[in-house]
Amino acid sequence: MTKNSAASPLITQGLKLTWIASAFYLKLGLISMLSLGGLCAKEAPNFILVLTDDQGWTSLSAAMDLRLPNSKSDYHKTPNMDALLERGMRFSNGYAASPVCSPTRYSIQFGKSPARLNFTRVVGRNGADHNQVGIPQILKVADPDYLCAHLGKWHISADPERYGYDVHDGKTTNREGGFTMKDHDREWGGYAEDDPKRVFSLTNRAIDFMQKSLEEERPFFIQISHYALHSNLVYNEEAFDEVGNWPDGKVHQNRAYAAMVHNLDQSIGLLLEAYDALDLAENTYLIFTSDNGGMPTLPIQVNKGEPYSAGLNSPLLRGKWDLTEGGIRVPFAVMGPEVEAGSQSNEPVISYDLLPTLADIAGATDALPDELDGRSIRPMLKNPDTKIQRPPEGLVFHFPHYNVVGLNEPHSAIRIGDHKLLKFTSSKRELLFNVADDPSESEDLYEANIALAGKLNTELETYLDAVGAEKPEDSNSWKNGRSGATKTLFLSRYPK
Repeated sequence: MTKNSAASPLITQGLKLTWIASAFYLKLGLISMLSLGGLCAKEAPNFILVLTDDQGWTSLSAAMDLRLPNSKSDYHKTPNMDALLERGMRFSNGYAASPVCSPTRYSIQFGKSPARLNFTRVVGRNGADHNQVGIPQILKVADPDYLCAHLGKWHISADPERYGYDVHDGKTTNREGGFTMKDHDREWGGYAEDDPKRVFSLTNRAIDFMQKSLEEERPFFIQISHYALHSNLVYNEEAFDEVGNWPDGKVHQNRAYAAMVHNLDQSIGLLLEAYDALDLAENTYLIFTSDNGGMPTLPIQVNKGEPYSAGLNSPLLRGKWDLTEGGIRVPFAVMGPEVEAGSQSNEPVISYDLLPTLADIAGATDALPDELDGRSIRPMLKNPDTKIQRPPEGLVFHFPHYNVVGLNEPHSAIRIGDHKLLKFTSSKRELLFNVADDPSESEDLYEANIALAGKLNTELETYLDAVGAEKPEDSNSWKNGRSGATKTLFLSRYPK
C-alpha cells in the first residue's frame, strides 16, 4: 500500500454494514451543508469509472437489452445497479477487451486492444510496453488541476503513479480482495466478512476523494476497481440472510454468489446517493462496466472446452476465459450530463473506447497517442442511434492460449456489424454468427456465408499481423496443448 492509500476514517476492518451506513449518512449531511454553502465543481467535467470484476451480462435484475427479457438474472436483486441503468444509457452490446481481467485493465488505461498491447493472459509472458500514456496524463493536458485516483484492483505491472494518479493503492491484484486458491471449499463455498471484497471501504474512500476534490475546486477522475465479483465468494451476514428468503431461479441459484452481488449493489447505492448529495449530475459522468464476462459455472470446472448443458451467463454462451459472448459481453452503462435517462444503444462498444471518450469529453483529443484502437462514444451519449466509424477491422479479440477451464484451444474473434467470426488455431476451424439476432451463438452460418466469413477472416488476420500479436506457439501454454495437437471439444456443438 502506498502513502496515498490509507482507508477512510469512516471505515475500518470489522465494521458492520449498519454502522457503515450510519456513518455514511452522517457524511451525507455534511456534504449537503457544504453544497448549500457554495461548494461546486469547476467547469471541467468529472469522471467516475466503476469497474467490476467477473460480472456477467445477465447478473443484474434489470435487462441489459430491453428487447430481450432474459438478458437479466432470474434470482439476483440489484436495485441500485438497475437504477444506474435507468438514469443513463445502457449499451446492449458492451464488450470487455479480453475474457480475462488484467489485459482488459491495460486496455482501459491505454485505449488499445490486448493484441496490440502484446498482453493477452494474466499468467506467463507480459510483452506490454509500460512506457505509455494513461488516462490521468491525458486529462491533465486538458486541465492540469485534475485530481486523479485509482482505488482497488489495479493488476498492471507498473505503479499507478507512473500514469499520473495522485491517489492510489499501488500495484494491487486479486490478493488484496481476499483471493486464494489454497482452500477450494472456502473459495467457492463462501464465507462472511464485515467489509466483503472491500466493497464498502472502497466506495467510502471514493466519496472522501470526491468531496476533497470539490472542496479544492478541482475536477476529478476516479476509477473504483472492485474486487467483487471475483472469487473468493465473500459476503456479509446480513446479505446472506436476506438472499436466503429469495426464490431460486432456473439460471442463477448460488446463494453465496447472490449475496456477494447484493453487497456490491449496496455499495453502488452508496455511490449513487453521494453522487446526488454532491450535486454532481450536471458535470459528472459515471461509467459502469466489467473487466470480463462472468464465471460460466460455480464452482470452476475443468471441462476442456466440452459444452455446458447450461451456463450462468445464459442466454449468452460460456463465460470467462472464452471469446464466446458469455466471456466478453458485459454490463456497460453511462449516466451524466445530457445522457438521456432510460436510453439504450445497440452499437457495439468496448473497453478500449473509454480513454478516447474521456479525452473527447474533457477536450484533450490532441493529446491522444497514435495507434489507438478505441473510438470516442461521446456522440452516442447524445444520440443512441449514432454509429461509430471504426477501422475496417471492427472489434478484435485475441486469446492465443490453451486453458483447460475454458475452450482449451487458442482462438481469436472479430465482430464487424452484426456478424462475429470465431477462429480456432489448432482445429483450423471458423464459426460465423449473427450475434445481433443470435446472441446465444447457437447457429453457425459459416457454410452459408463463406464469402462474408472470408472477409472477416482477412480483416482479423490483417489486424493481428499489423500489430504483431502474440502467436499461439509463443504462449507458455502451447506445450500444454501438445504443440497444437490438442483440439477443443467445443466444436462438437457445431457438426459440419
